[in-house]
Amino acid sequence: MNTLSYQYLDSLYLNITNRCMMACPYCIKQKWAGNFRGHSLKLDTEPTSQEVINSIGNDISKYKEIIFCGYGDSLIRLKEVIEISTWLKSKNAVVRINTAGLANRYHQKNILPELKGLVDIISISLNGTNPQEHNKLNNPMFAEESFDEIINFAKLAKQYIPLVVITAVELQNLDVSKVEQIAKSIDVSFRARPYLD
Repeated sequence: MNTLSYQYLDSLYLNITNRCMMACPYCIKQKWAGNFRGHSLKLDTEPTSQEVINSIGNDISKYKEIIFCGYGDSLIRLKEVIEISTWLKSKNAVVRINTAGLANRYHQKNILPELKGLVDIISISLNGTNPQEHNKLNNPMFAEESFDEIINFAKLAKQYIPLVVITAVELQNLDVSKVEQIAKSIDVSFRARPYLD
């Protein structure tokens, strides 16, 4: 059965698409296609906004954050993210989106103004220190252009979202400290993420 929302620690995660702008070989979707932490995140069909809301339930005060993060990049489904986030904010939830940072290029417009007031935290994955390395490690949809797209997305996000975080997975052949320097250079927060094997 498709899992649309699942709890991990004190947060609730929303799995609304399996589509992504990346095809990272180290991604949990590639390694654990059928199951992640006891949940089946592979979707047979993409859920409606109402189906996701129904899966959350009404008692959301127990969660520290509600996080858009499943087996894909939720910002591909911008309309649904807006609808679900509008409902979540009416319940005073803290909303976070984990993303590859390529939504503006994907939608061919700046989508960030549409998230203002709906998203409290945006966590942008940057696994690479230059366009060539990023392209090699992540197989992004827009090839080497993706690196600069992600940096620009993070810069723009500061205008609309209270907390912008660049993250990097602690891959064996990635100098995470250099990614942290990039984050500092554009005045956003940074978080290293453990590699899940």
